[in-house]
Amino acid sequence: MNSKKDYSITTAILLFAQTEKTESTLKPIVSSWKQNVLLWKKLNDKVVKTIQKTQIPYFISNETNQVGSTFGEKITQSIEEIFAIGFEKIIVVGNDCIALKVQHLLQAERDLQSNHLVIGADYSGGAYLIGLTKSKFKAEPFRTIPWQTKKVFSALQNLYNTQAIGFLPSLGDCNSASDFKKALYHLPYFSALKKILLSFLFVFKQQDKFESNFIVNHYYTTRFNKGSPFL
Repeated sequence: MNSKKDYSITTAILLFAQTEKTESTLKPIVSSWKQNVLLWKKLNDKVVKTIQKTQIPYFISNETNQVGSTFGEKITQSIEEIFAIGFEKIIVVGNDCIALKVQHLLQAERDLQSNHLVIGADYSGGAYLIGLTKSKFKAEPFRTIPWQTKKVFSALQNLYNTQAIGFLPSLGDCNSASDFKKALYHLPYFSALKKILLSFLFVFKQQDKFESNFIVNHYYTTRFNKGSPFL
């Protein structure tokens, strides 16, 4: 795994995600493959910059360095490798939660001081963030969690049902065009990322004219709002 190393700190962040080319193949959000690659590159760049702002050591795990044949095997192996180096706590995130902020990562780091599991639930039953401690990590049951399903959040709670668990605010993951449209409205108007996503939205495959008109009308009727931006 690629990493930024400062082993004087006991907590590390693991960015567990695919490169933009692989993500573009697995999640064809926009009609153009080239545009899709650019979209995922923006999201990969965004999460790396967010992680860097925390000044917590981080590792990047993608298809070029992952070991295993299943999602569960790959994520478990990546976590075990970081624990083996000497870190006592790990915060795992992906690249598809646009709303992830520095404050969520720092809150997870603080919560791991008194909890053995910290979860940030997504709205579909998964998790956009998972914080773990080495002392209570059990590789085999963790490996067999029904990853990439709506049961991840509940399965993690069941696995740690005798341990202290910390919960972060629920956020949305973006795995479809519809998810990206929803995420757009939760970004501040002056967000550079929002402008980029908006440009991509205009080339999304529209299901019908209503969706297309809704996006355009919503944007142009709210752009002159003098109130507080979306949080």
